[in-house]
Amino acid sequence: NAALVDAYYFLEDYDALHQLINHLPEGSPLLTDIGHKFTTIGLCEQAVQAFLRLGDVKTAVDTCVLLNQWDLAVDLAQQQNFQQIEGLLAKYAQHLLDKNKRIEAVQLYRKANRHTEAAKLLSQIAQETAGGAQRNPGRIKKLYLLAALEVEKYKKKTLDVPMTGATGGMTTAQKVQSLVTQDFSVASDRALESPWRGCEAYHLYLLTQRHLYDGLFEQAMKCALRLSEYEDILDTQTIYSLIALTTYYDKFFQQCSKAFIKLEASPEVTEDMREKCSDLALRIFTRNPP
Repeated sequence: NAALVDAYYFLEDYDALHQLINHLPEGSPLLTDIGHKFTTIGLCEQAVQAFLRLGDVKTAVDTCVLLNQWDLAVDLAQQQNFQQIEGLLAKYAQHLLDKNKRIEAVQLYRKANRHTEAAKLLSQIAQETAGGAQRNPGRIKKLYLLAALEVEKYKKKTLDVPMTGATGGMTTAQKVQSLVTQDFSVASDRALESPWRGCEAYHLYLLTQRHLYDGLFEQAMKCALRLSEYEDILDTQTIYSLIALTTYYDKFFQQCSKAFIKLEASPEVTEDMREKCSDLALRIFTRNPP
């Protein structure tokens, strides 16, 4: 049989070599040889079939990774209850990130129970969404919401570790140390330390717009003024343009004046926009002194 395997391989009769897999008994050492031969020539599915018939799930999964067949590797690991599946999923997520497939990477991080990585990536996607608050506020809010939920899952997972005595589980001292470690790891990243800030900011932003279009100027102004607390999430022009607009309609000209001053002084606002703000402020406050 070994000679037959070599003969098929050297003759490049891979179909016959593939058919030979099912004719060999499970666990046959020849299956290892066939699997490695298929791996060498890049035929992943055939190699996996050989290793599975051999009963070597780990080598089958490693072969998929080696040949860059990540989808097959993940499916195989899930079907076979592969113990190292979390690490495998994390590696696949990095592979997707290298190809700029970030949403797919988030899904894999969630499967791998890597909640903090999923939250960081979701926050990053939210920050880099094209058009920002002007074009995609609803989408960005949802991304921040998903990020916050991932952080909550991480915290719950950490807090839910059972505490027992010396017989098993985690002692009180270990639990405290775990929480301290968690606190340090979370505090190092703003997206994890205050996971709901992004969601809150965009909720207030959307609520301001809704009240404004509904003619509820006082409510719109109150929401807009709260946005000044979220300069780390929204840009200066977005925040203070809304404050200026809502306070103007609600006739709070002192607050309106402060918003214009902020816009005119901000380096984030373009020179052209600052000039327009200055001209508009002059027209408004000539008739309505703050």
